[in-house]
Amino acid sequence: MDAGSYWLRDRRCCGRHIFVVIRRSDRDGAVTRYKFGKVPEVWKTPVALPDLSISDVPHKRVSYFGYELELPWDDVDEQKERIVNTIHVTYFHSGNGFWFSTFPPKEFVNGIMKEDKLSPEAFRQLWGDEAFQSDYGFQCRMLGVTPRDINPFMPRNRAAGESMLLLIKALAIPRAESGIFSFQVPGFRGFQFENPKERPFRISDHLYSNDGGIDLIFILKLDGATPNISQPEINRVIQSVHKVPSSHAN
Repeated sequence: MDAGSYWLRDRRCCGRHIFVVIRRSDRDGAVTRYKFGKVPEVWKTPVALPDLSISDVPHKRVSYFGYELELPWDDVDEQKERIVNTIHVTYFHSGNGFWFSTFPPKEFVNGIMKEDKLSPEAFRQLWGDEAFQSDYGFQCRMLGVTPRDINPFMPRNRAAGESMLLLIKALAIPRAESGIFSFQVPGFRGFQFENPKERPFRISDHLYSNDGGIDLIFILKLDGATPNISQPEINRVIQSVHKVPSSHAN
């Protein structure tokens, strides 16, 4: 089974950019805590990425949507490449895949306000000014909440806000059974979901800047065949991402 094709189907229904109408009736967080407390990822919070080393092995450079970067592998299967809006998926003869997509500033924040009909003032009251200012700020706030932060004795307004965050976290973040990691590189701050040492099916990196954000997803062949990918190799791809003049962009 081709890893890239599977991920495209999965991504359409379970991708990062999911916006939900929150249940207002769950005022004390009991329903959310019970229902989503069983999702392993909601109990995890970001820790600093422990391996910041960078591979010294270069790979093919490409330009997508105004950004230049290195691909993680060299055996590109150009006949299978797919582009949909601001999503570019590269397939490799090994069966691996690489997802690159961009999104505008505050897309996640604006989507939540639109779908749940929240005014900027109401949003700030629920989650604070930093969460309102940027998608990165909201992700920091959202990823930091766990079911432990919700209990029947806290003020109801706070319980409602934390329950909403937990619900969004449970539905929106990628699989992260082996951990959530934070990092900062020139031009970007972000989060990585999964540890390559555990050889997950996919590893997701979300990069944020003032100009918007980027999703990088490293998709590994389901049967576990080589090539794998290491953290230094992922770091090299992340460090290679930079904006290019529009005249040079694909």
